[in-house]
Amino acid sequence: MSMSDKITKTQLALFDVVEKIEKSTTSITELRVPIFAPVQKLSGNSVTAQEFKKNGGIRTIETSWGKVEIRGRKLLTQVHRDLLDCIYTHASHVKPQANGEVIVLFSQTKILKEYSGDEKSKSVEKQTKWLREKIKEIRDITVNYVDGKGDSFDFNLISHLDYMDEYKSYSITLDNRYLKFYERELSINYKKELPQLLKIDSALIKAILRWFFTHKNESTYKLLTVLEALGFPVDSPKTLQVAKRDIKNRVEELQSFGIDYNPKEEIFFYRGNPNVGFIPSLFKNKGVKTVETKEVIKEIQRPLKSFIDETIFIPNIEDGLIIKEITLEKEGALIDAAYIETKEGNNFRIRNSNQVDEGAFEKEAVEYLLSLQKSK
Repeated sequence: MSMSDKITKTQLALFDVVEKIEKSTTSITELRVPIFAPVQKLSGNSVTAQEFKKNGGIRTIETSWGKVEIRGRKLLTQVHRDLLDCIYTHASHVKPQANGEVIVLFSQTKILKEYSGDEKSKSVEKQTKWLREKIKEIRDITVNYVDGKGDSFDFNLISHLDYMDEYKSYSITLDNRYLKFYERELSINYKKELPQLLKIDSALIKAILRWFFTHKNESTYKLLTVLEALGFPVDSPKTLQVAKRDIKNRVEELQSFGIDYNPKEEIFFYRGNPNVGFIPSLFKNKGVKTVETKEVIKEIQRPLKSFIDETIFIPNIEDGLIIKEITLEKEGALIDAAYIETKEGNNFRIRNSNQVDEGAFEKEAVEYLLSLQKSK
């Protein structure tokens, strides 16, 4: 194969991910694990900031949606998420490159206008400098994400910020590692809700809204469950009380986005949002090992629960694990994941990343567990 053929093949492979980026605001995982702290600005005295500094610029958070390690000079906030949302929503072009990267071109003036709501900035030079600095802070963050199946992804959300004279425009570059992660993830489009979302002056409420946007169907969650998923410091009584008061005072604001909140019971009920769309993974069953023998193909038809008391082998764990219980986690009629509880306490989830129906998902889960039995 000639070099030109290789480049053409790479470009063709990228067209799908380019289209996915154009139709999306972000991946669901980037909102379900706390890459972006639920604050406008991190105070140096906050628990989160102190722990980040104490750990040498590293923050590690584990939730039921996975484990994330964030490294960098500054933690990301909802301001950074706002700006990324604006860039993806108002990009002038999304272009694949011969080296496998993708560039997203945008107008600084347009992004600042959409972010602030102002027709004209009083200090364009100062504001554009601020915008570039925020983008550089995003660039300098490294994310290591480990999902419920143990698959690990290490990437930068942005690898470069450049000015491209050819287009008279600034651009951000998405590198291969991030694109590999993005391709396999379910992504989300809430561009229709972005103008109203940007008007909200509470970073916590923005984070809650974005988190609920990732749910397709009606769902109910306790307040503490949501706050923990957002990486909120629930162990700080004073900070927790401030958060509860803020949420209680914004019930109507939440309702306008399809979320009911009961302050007395401290429970959220999400009614779904017709303005939020979902874009599937580009690689169905990616990450699931397939077993090709005829005997195993027959075994795939077995019930998922039949694996209870059987042994599986997880990468990086020397001894086998015995399955204690298997629970299907649902959001309305849709299966979100299969929660696998082991007698040794090494529990994990098999995600329904492709959003298939219950029967198809159980078959995928059975195939995956079979692969873990054969992996020793």
